[in-house]
Amino acid sequence: MLTVEKDKEAEQVFIHGSPEKLRWLAARLEAIATEAENSGRSHDHFMTEAWGGNELSSEAQGGKESHALINHLIVYGWGGG
Repeated sequence: MLTVEKDKEAEQVFIHGSPEKLRWLAARLEAIATEAENSGRSHDHFMTEAWGGNELSSEAQGGKESHALINHLIVYGWGGG
C-alpha cells in the first residue's frame, strides 16, 4: 500500500506506505536521482488505478474528513546541484 494525500487546505502532503512499498519508492527515487545526475533531468509518474496507473493505492489512509487522496504524483529530478 502506498498513498499520497493532502490536507484540505493543500498545505501539507502525507505519504502512507507499507514497508515494502516504501522501499520500492526509495529505489524509484534513487533511479530518478541517478538519471538526473547523468542527463541533467529526470521525472517519473506515480498514479492510482483510476488514473491509469498501479503505483499508488486508491484508498485514503489518513481519514476522509481531513485528507484528500492524490491520484497523480510526478517527481522531478534536476542535475547540477
